[in-house]
Amino acid sequence: ITEPNLLVRAALRRPLITSASSVRGRKVGVMPLYDEKLICPLAIRFTQEHIRPIFQDGIELERTIRQIKCKPGSGDYDVILDAPFDSVEVIRWHKRDESGLEEEAKHWFTFDNRRLYALQRAAVALWPKRVGVEVQALYAATDGSHRKDNSQTAGRSVHIGHSLKMLTDTWDWREVVASKGSSSEADAAHKLVISDENRSSVDKLCDAPASPSMLDLFFQNGCVDVKVENRMPSVDAPSDGSTTFPSPIPSPRSSASSDDAMSSLSAGLCGTWRGDQGDTCQVKACEGGWVCVRKDKGGRSKTINLWYDEKADFVWWGSAWDIYTKASEARDQSGTVNWYNYKGTWDPKFKWSYVDTLDKVPGASASSGRALQSAKRAPRGRGGDQAPKSATRE
Repeated sequence: ITEPNLLVRAALRRPLITSASSVRGRKVGVMPLYDEKLICPLAIRFTQEHIRPIFQDGIELERTIRQIKCKPGSGDYDVILDAPFDSVEVIRWHKRDESGLEEEAKHWFTFDNRRLYALQRAAVALWPKRVGVEVQALYAATDGSHRKDNSQTAGRSVHIGHSLKMLTDTWDWREVVASKGSSSEADAAHKLVISDENRSSVDKLCDAPASPSMLDLFFQNGCVDVKVENRMPSVDAPSDGSTTFPSPIPSPRSSASSDDAMSSLSAGLCGTWRGDQGDTCQVKACEGGWVCVRKDKGGRSKTINLWYDEKADFVWWGSAWDIYTKASEARDQSGTVNWYNYKGTWDPKFKWSYVDTLDKVPGASASSGRALQSAKRAPRGRGGDQAPKSATRE
């Protein structure tokens, strides 16, 4: 995918100039207002107590989060986020924690709170990968900046809603990753966040990768298309709602995994389910995951993509990164599957109960279809005379 204005954008990506000084030991005639650096978005803090769920141009935050992509990592970072908006500006200063949970200390903050929220959501979806993002690190704050900082938690969390009287959620990435458990990879990710938090000045942050030269951009625009990496595969959905998998974060399903485990998971998911809100969901396998056609009590249908997160062993619902189920629940074929929200609580957001399934075999009857499906679902390591699991679901 090429962008006609890449040359213009590259030409404009230059720091504004103030006074004479030296930068990173280089004698220069002028001092930039900022440098382009790399930092983990989880090491940046909010400056507002609450944000609205839409940007000023009316675009929803959730829609923007789905548009965030990944680029190859650099240095200590496994991946670099590529967002559809301008880089956030960060500044280092001290902030008093009104809640009293932390001692007063210096941290990295931003006034681009909605953009930071989107970046943190994307970073948490990739956890425990070590995620970086390019930022504009300011050397000095502008006049009156401190007065705009009204966070009561020293920027650790932020409320979401159209107004303070209509809050719908509270975001704190620490609570979310805590629910994902501990591992050596998670420890490494935590260490990176702490390391970036403790970088005491702009010069201590990692330099952002160099921008492509004008000649590179010329050849990209004139000769070849730039391939966007880490895109989720397309899905051949039913005719009543074609859609694609979420593009912002690559599914760990793309890596090699056990065919037997995936077959067992797919067997546990495919079929017809009844939700606890009076809805029915028909799940079918497709390339890269599953397609779920959900019909509410009024008969209105909606198509949702389900995809497997091998690292966390979760199955994610749609592309909003906020609802998932444990893959083990589907593999158990107990007749119920619980769906949880991203905040990490194990209180189900909603529950599915299994109804029926039928392989699409020409000429097959309902009974023969169920028998065939039951044979496929016989637990591994057990004799074929075991009672079919589907019997426990009806």
